Amino acid sequence: MMDVQQAIVEFLEHGQQVRNLSDRTLRAYQSDLTQFHTHMNGSLTTEITPEHLEGYLDKLGDGPYRDTSIRRKVAALKVFFRFLEERGVVTESPARRLKIKRPIENRVPTVLSTREVRSLLAAPKVQITELTATRDHSPGGRNRYFCAIRDNVILELLFSTGIRIGELVALNLPDVALEKRDIQITGRGTRGRIVPLSQDVIDGLMTYLALRGDRTLDSGALFVGRSGTRLTIYSIENIFKKHVRLADIKRHITPHSLRHTMAAMLVSSGTDIHEVQEILGHASILSTQVYTKLPIQKGRRAAALPVARVFTDAGAAKLTIKKR
Repeated sequence: MMDVQQAIVEFLEHGQQVRNLSDRTLRAYQSDLTQFHTHMNGSLTTEITPEHLEGYLDKLGDGPYRDTSIRRKVAALKVFFRFLEERGVVTESPARRLKIKRPIENRVPTVLSTREVRSLLAAPKVQITELTATRDHSPGGRNRYFCAIRDNVILELLFSTGIRIGELVALNLPDVALEKRDIQITGRGTRGRIVPLSQDVIDGLMTYLALRGDRTLDSGALFVGRSGTRLTIYSIENIFKKHVRLADIKRHITPHSLRHTMAAMLVSSGTDIHEVQEILGHASILSTQVYTKLPIQKGRRAAALPVARVFTDAGAAKLTIKKR
């Protein structure tokens, strides 16, 4: 007989040691399952029924949670109980047929204003200027300058290509083709894509790669930290937060906001929705169609969004996406 708390511990250990899940994923599972354990108040895993889970979802539905958050919690329960079923702890997963009863809310993606984008992209450039004079005075100065050059490329890349941060940290040196002016993005599953690079990104990459080449590194990762190891999603989030602060942007935005901004700009400028789908690497056109419903479609697009750099560069006005 095993209680829920003990089962959660074994599930997380299996996720770390066998499935090699990221720390981020493990923390999310731990948070969601601990919340469920608190609700069940020390019950044994064998005592939990589908009705218990339905009651738990009803309680979540009455709380402050978005439908997307509840979906994540349902997914965690399904994986957790499938693990227990495979281990023989429970005869059949009570979460097998668990579903959210109410419809997904229509969330409007967060889109940055022209001022916010300009301020955000300018933040690392200001740092580069400030650090140029002192970059060769000490190892610390060289490291700070290197990071500023790297951060500038990262922000430009996030904005001009709409790349996800998970895809960005997975980039390797061979994925960049400066002579072809494009970058190969692995994407989720097998949905790889090749996206053109703006001149700003190319210029930034050339400077960054020159500095990176001066370092003795074993990693094949495109973006590395001071120690030479591949940046993580957590690292990118911290870099983004730092420059949001430097740009004096007060509201809450995330790296994904730049992806939303780029996508909304494309749709508002008349780019075919299927082409935008390919650029973003969406498996379903439904994920892309949300950008057709933004307020900028109703007379405010010029004030709300800048033109993404890749579409203002000479020779890159017409975007072609090549599937791997």
